[in-house]
Amino acid sequence: MVMGMDRDITNEATVEPPAAAECPIIIEADLPEALMHEPAVPATARFNFPMRGSPQMLTAPGSAQGRAKKVALKPGFSPLDWARLVKSGENLSGVPVPRPYTIDEIKLHNKRDDCWMVIGNKIYNVTRYMDFHPGGKSQLMRAAGKDGTKLFYESHAWVNPDNILGPCLVGFVAGPGGF
Repeated sequence: MVMGMDRDITNEATVEPPAAAECPIIIEADLPEALMHEPAVPATARFNFPMRGSPQMLTAPGSAQGRAKKVALKPGFSPLDWARLVKSGENLSGVPVPRPYTIDEIKLHNKRDDCWMVIGNKIYNVTRYMDFHPGGKSQLMRAAGKDGTKLFYESHAWVNPDNILGPCLVGFVAGPGGF
């Protein structure tokens, strides 16, 4: 008897696979005409994922094709360090409660030590995030005090800004105006 088993299985019959004569054989003549030939579409066109120019497209090592260059982050400013800061409960938005802001108010926050940006009608205070951004401060400054929605999604369409910048939410753009 095998240890740990409730019953003796050493003498039980084993199941054998069916004999070759019992297996059905499919002959090409049995298939519909449409299944007998390769599709007219070339193989390169059938399997074109990822699409050329998409974020998933692999590039040669050292190539910056379609991607912004990353900068070396200072010690203590990794994505994990940002996650720790977010979880700390510290007020990263710089305001007590999110509220609507006019475009003129947003435009005033366009400096490295006071930087707001709009992404999808939401206003984020990215001042504290500057040192954590993999693309560097200069990339964030391109949208300082402005609507950075287009720029944001051109660089990282697969990223949800609320997942990274949610605690930095200052408010929403007031009124129907635009930049």
